[in-house]
Amino acid sequence: MAVIERKTTKDLILSSLYDLLQEKPYEKITVSAIVKNCGISQRTFYNHFKDKHELMEWSYLHVIDDYYENNREDMTFRKWLALITETTWEHRLMLQKFIQYSGQNSMRISLHQPLTRRCMNLIQDVYGDSVTEELESAVSFYVGGLISYVERA
Repeated sequence: MAVIERKTTKDLILSSLYDLLQEKPYEKITVSAIVKNCGISQRTFYNHFKDKHELMEWSYLHVIDDYYENNREDMTFRKWLALITETTWEHRLMLQKFIQYSGQNSMRISLHQPLTRRCMNLIQDVYGDSVTEELESAVSFYVGGLISYVERA
């Protein structure tokens, strides 16, 4: 007998956003359209996300956060970089649609800082290294390059 995997409300909302992205650009999608598409109330949406931009950010970062939490004991920086790269590649079509949005809360702006912060936290957690300006600049450069790659891919 097959096991049916139940979606969380956040996953349902995200699926709705992905469905709508097949039809129209990100900037044309409203919270009203997202909730109507997945059959929940706006109140339920706002219980999970403050706006569609936070949903967009979460759509990428939650995969990385979940993996890190589930594999924290044997995490290495090499595994972390591979995870970010693989996750970016797997989500490239949706990420490209997000990147095309250049208004306030664009992906370039909204993902750069949190992804850099997650990398810095990993370096501290796994290696116990202190965060220097030089290290933070190098990680920020890598993250910026990854985002630029998605823009061009």
